[in-house]
Amino acid sequence: MEEESPSESFHDTVDEETFKKNEEQEGSIATELNKKKRKALSDLRSRLEESILDFSLIGEQYKACENLKDVELWGVPLLPSRGSDKTDIVLKKFLKAKDYNVQNALEMLGNTIMWREDFNVDKVFDEMFGSDLDDIGYIEGTDKVGHPLCYQMYESIKERDILRRLRSNDFLRWRIKLMEGCVRKLDFKPDGADSVIQIIDVKDISRPFLNEIFQGSKKYFSILQDNYPGIIYRFVIVNVPMWFFAFYTLNMRVMTRKYKVMYVKPSAITETLLKFIDPEHLLAQYGGLGMKDGEFSLNDQVLEEKLKGYATEHLTIVTPEVGMTVYWDVTVTGSDVSYKEEFVPDDEGSYNVLVQKGKQIGRLNSNSFHVAEPGKILITFVNYTSKNRRIFYRYKIKPTLPILPFSR
Repeated sequence: MEEESPSESFHDTVDEETFKKNEEQEGSIATELNKKKRKALSDLRSRLEESILDFSLIGEQYKACENLKDVELWGVPLLPSRGSDKTDIVLKKFLKAKDYNVQNALEMLGNTIMWREDFNVDKVFDEMFGSDLDDIGYIEGTDKVGHPLCYQMYESIKERDILRRLRSNDFLRWRIKLMEGCVRKLDFKPDGADSVIQIIDVKDISRPFLNEIFQGSKKYFSILQDNYPGIIYRFVIVNVPMWFFAFYTLNMRVMTRKYKVMYVKPSAITETLLKFIDPEHLLAQYGGLGMKDGEFSLNDQVLEEKLKGYATEHLTIVTPEVGMTVYWDVTVTGSDVSYKEEFVPDDEGSYNVLVQKGKQIGRLNSNSFHVAEPGKILITFVNYTSKNRRIFYRYKIKPTLPILPFSR
């Protein structure tokens, strides 16, 4: 006899009338909460409209430089009477941040507008911070439900002069520039993306550098909480060493107490990130097929095959036409998997052509082959471990332009 699950046992021990009463009570609480939220939004819309029209939303020193009727936040008009659905999405974020207290949400909104003026946010895209900072972070791809992915990769922080940059205001302004880039990826539509995922890579960072990053992050997280409510959906900190947990997780909990934070050790990165990011959107260095440059785009279909433990698997790309070039990307979750790429001609009298062999795969491999006779690309994988692996690949076949003779 199968053992009952906890939920099944619960229903067996509660009589139907009591269970129904509990359901009705929970439904009533949810209904009241929704009414409270709708009323709060209506009240905030009304009070915001009034405070914009009578210039009471922001301080006296800002009124001369602001045409408040046209004021926008994150590219969204704030005047409710302009009738934008996006406005309600933004207002809900401020309400949620203040537990649906309308007065507090209105003050937070006004303070955000004034902070943006003081910080000169609109000018950050005109500022150049140098490759030592600009190469650390960028925005690429989305998760499975459309949240843009923003990466901060600190592995390259190894030089002493960068240490001085981390102590300066440049580092904070660079991070706000990256944050504003994230905001530009959001559409704030009722069924669209209105928050981002930040993936922070702390691979091989020494403790002195990590200390500087954390010191610089205190003000950054304070700014996020005060001026970007609801914009961060989740923080994912990857390549986390064991000593990190002993020295930094408590500080991180304090700084990120209002956010979902996920810590991922090096051996679990690919498996963890693939749970909520499709392989074509996941960067190659984390086991996906995503890359800034290359033959493929996010619209190209990605195929998947299972590779069982201690098993061999073959992928076949048929190439019946000559004068074509085959391009392919392939990656396998985990390491200790060897593979061989070869061209196998249809003509039994022709020889197989070895394209590549023996590499220990675990990251993206891209390759191509010019087809001079009909045949197929055969990619063979051998799994030397007992663990099952996943193979992700994509390919395309394109005509190769003929090389014309050079003439004067």
